[in-house]
Amino acid sequence: MFNTKQTLVAASVAILFSGSALAMSGNSDSKAGDKIDGKYAANYAEIIKKADGKYLDKAVIEAILGSDETHGRNGLVGKLDPANPYSFEVDDSIDGGNHGNAQCKIPAAFTEVHESAAKHYHDDSSFVANGFGTPIAEAALSKWNITVDGDGKGLPSADVGMTIEEGGKVYVQFCGMCHGDFGEGAKGYLALAVDQNLVTSSFTDPAPMKAVGNYWPYATTIFDYIRRTMPFWTPNASFIGDAGYLGMTGYILQSNYIKIDDEGNELDDETFFNSEMLMKMNKYMPNQGNFFCDHRPVIHNERCMTNCPDAQVGGNGKGDATDYREARKLPDGTPQYNVPQRMHEDPPGVGHSGM
Repeated sequence: MFNTKQTLVAASVAILFSGSALAMSGNSDSKAGDKIDGKYAANYAEIIKKADGKYLDKAVIEAILGSDETHGRNGLVGKLDPANPYSFEVDDSIDGGNHGNAQCKIPAAFTEVHESAAKHYHDDSSFVANGFGTPIAEAALSKWNITVDGDGKGLPSADVGMTIEEGGKVYVQFCGMCHGDFGEGAKGYLALAVDQNLVTSSFTDPAPMKAVGNYWPYATTIFDYIRRTMPFWTPNASFIGDAGYLGMTGYILQSNYIKIDDEGNELDDETFFNSEMLMKMNKYMPNQGNFFCDHRPVIHNERCMTNCPDAQVGGNGKGDATDYREARKLPDGTPQYNVPQRMHEDPPGVGHSGM
């Protein structure tokens, strides 16, 4: 498996911002006929460079993977192979096993980012703002140097945390006024815990609500997100601290009935929630395996301006651009969840207007 720090999107972006450039794993000296594991063109970096960096171009992908292994089921299966230059396989430490598409990594075929980073890198120590601000002080920067990787790198030590009951009190104090005391949603803000399936049976069904339990892929990023952004009026609050943010995270996971082991046990109020428990629960996030990297080539349809086929005309898809249903409304014409409140059309509340 790959080192998470080199493969995950967030980590790679952080590395690029720091001015480092990663060497590509492809062998640029390989002959055109060479293959990686007998399957993929080993000189993929050269192929992409000759195509002006268009690594998602259909012809480029087919030249690297082979036309039969680019599309359809074969293409999806191939991307579970870490040797595939377009692989989206991740480290087992993140998802507890071969979930493959659970979190995207930077594909090895994505070469132009690394070359651009090296080309445009400058020495931060000699940087001059020239009237456009001043370089940030290290003391100020350290407060926000709090990235948590999918594999748990950056989490607080195991002695930091609190019980779920204590975490619930912190949550109610700082989060409940907007998200509801039990994550049910309040004052027009979306819920954090709902018992709703994301799969609908019809295109005309109302859009399912996305919450932590039925949508969020990783427990680690819940902690990272709420510490970095919440409460919205004072994120990364020192008076909450890492222990409080871990407590909040545990309470949210408990509210979504996330398992803690293969037997299906859940968090008790007395459970001490720390980074170890967070990592333990990472692989039990229900929607984890339903995320995937979209590496399809970008294909632009020819623009039609006159006498267009019905399917290309807006509205009902049959040529009537005036016949359409607002996405913000249900089939019966009533607003979807919290839309009037969020649009400031109705007083704050939960649910449909009047409820």
